[in-house]
Amino acid sequence: MVSFRLPRVLNEVILAQKDQFVRPTQPKNGVGAFVFPCRKLVFNYCERSGSSRAMMAYLQTKAIGFAQDNPQIEVVVQPRPSKHPIVRAFYTNGASKVKCVRKCTEGEIPEVVKSLRDHSGHRLRRWNNYVISDTPSVRGIYSPFHVSETHQITDLKPRK
Repeated sequence: MVSFRLPRVLNEVILAQKDQFVRPTQPKNGVGAFVFPCRKLVFNYCERSGSSRAMMAYLQTKAIGFAQDNPQIEVVVQPRPSKHPIVRAFYTNGASKVKCVRKCTEGEIPEVVKSLRDHSGHRLRRWNNYVISDTPSVRGIYSPFHVSETHQITDLKPRK
């Protein structure tokens, strides 16, 4: 049997034609796995200032539990001399967010940390389209108010 080998240029043309119809997929949440948006939290505090007392109390009591409950987030504690205490969050999309916890009590700091953890990293914006899709529907979003024929369920037994 004689094997026939195509020239290199022809092979490239055939491969280019094949790849023309294959859509590349991009990794995103909901396709295969969930990627947590917050990747790193940095706690900065001053060891001597009075504004950092609540932050230091939080770090001594609740920060270890937070780090154990959220292993997907890198938690870093850094001293920041002669500055007010802050919490910085870094997100997977490259954004970062900073919150000053200077006037917060020890009970309010977990709420600030939770809000930074749950934030997506995107800027707040108004959503004009309620459905985000790569392939929008031709018919639109289903609504029971646009159906001309009404259906009733008659097989239900009455309540006693």
